Amino acid sequence: MSAVDRFEPDPNVATEVPRAANPRPNRLESPILPADLSDEDVVGRWLAAKATGRGRLAPTTLAQYRTEAERLFWYARQVNTPISGWGLDEFSAYIGFLQAPAPWAIRKPGVRRGSPDWRPFLRPLSDRSAGQTQKIVTSLFDWLRDVGYLQLNPSTGLPKVGRREPEKQARFLSPDDTALLRETIAARPGAESGREARLTNARDLFAVDLFERTGLRTTEVVQCRMGHVRIEPVPQALRREFPDAPPFQWLLRVERGKGGKARWVPCDEISLSLQAYRIAFGLPPVPLPDEDLPLLLSVRRSRWGELKGIRSRTAIWKLVTGLCSEALAYARAHGRRVDADRFERASTHWLRHTYAKGLAQAVRDGLDASAALENMGHSDLRTFRRYVDDEPLRRALATQQARTRVTR
Repeated sequence: MSAVDRFEPDPNVATEVPRAANPRPNRLESPILPADLSDEDVVGRWLAAKATGRGRLAPTTLAQYRTEAERLFWYARQVNTPISGWGLDEFSAYIGFLQAPAPWAIRKPGVRRGSPDWRPFLRPLSDRSAGQTQKIVTSLFDWLRDVGYLQLNPSTGLPKVGRREPEKQARFLSPDDTALLRETIAARPGAESGREARLTNARDLFAVDLFERTGLRTTEVVQCRMGHVRIEPVPQALRREFPDAPPFQWLLRVERGKGGKARWVPCDEISLSLQAYRIAFGLPPVPLPDEDLPLLLSVRRSRWGELKGIRSRTAIWKLVTGLCSEALAYARAHGRRVDADRFERASTHWLRHTYAKGLAQAVRDGLDASAALENMGHSDLRTFRRYVDDEPLRRALATQQARTRVTR
């Protein structure tokens, strides 16, 4: 079954969108694709290409691409114009339809896929979501043009929906916030509460350190193994360049980051935490190069008594959000004032942003921006700049201080 086999015609929907007069003026016979393929067959090949190779999409991203293909073909059936016959007007009409779909295109809550009443929309898309759809569908049409299936990309030259300067990143936990997370874990009952409680405390302390001090994405943590940690001796040449450097540097290998990109992440800051965590689980303090245990371990063993890891993004997300909820309850119980909204909304990615903020400060202090980009796994400096000067209150105080000096 192809990636788009589930796209079936929907004869039950009466469309209000005008039909195109010319069916396929943009269609070509591709020299590198089999003959007589339907549009659905060709897009199925595009999705299959996105799912293979070192640069393959993550499962969640691939699911979004499939959703966009599903919406695209559903709409094409309603307007009775195959996507290989689209021009600028058809593409523009589609993007506009996403933001203001006709009433017949909105499905009622609870209607399941496969029902005659199913529709691909629950509500109009926001500007941001419509812009993301435009980006994905434009990349599809780029591919169709590149493989010779279309003569031109019908989205060429159209303005990007929802394109605006992104706001500075405000979703992060401050050092005081992460200190509260650690204090909350330390305040739990210790070894006297049993083996599982002791292991949970050690694992959770390490999880906070891992996300805050390496900036890894949740999917990257799921994929990381203990053997991906390396301790590299610092050669004499680098010791001359960095005279205060330790004799050894801890590094963590991310085999497959976003876009399939591998990178090395500095992890000296978590070396002591990692060793204490491993000792608590009965492991040698330093991982072996070929050690295949996941980086984040479950406190429960397999049915054969072996250590096992936390292998899903959802489980790790629940671990960190649970810690944040626990810290909020702990602060309230001790009469501490904290930003409840932040702790209620925080997640693993907020700790990644915390790490990025520290890197942004390091860039201001002299760290090369390319090193910061590599640590984060970013390819665009504009993405990283969202973390610079992201605290309006800090900026306001700095401005006031500077202006006071001038006016004295």
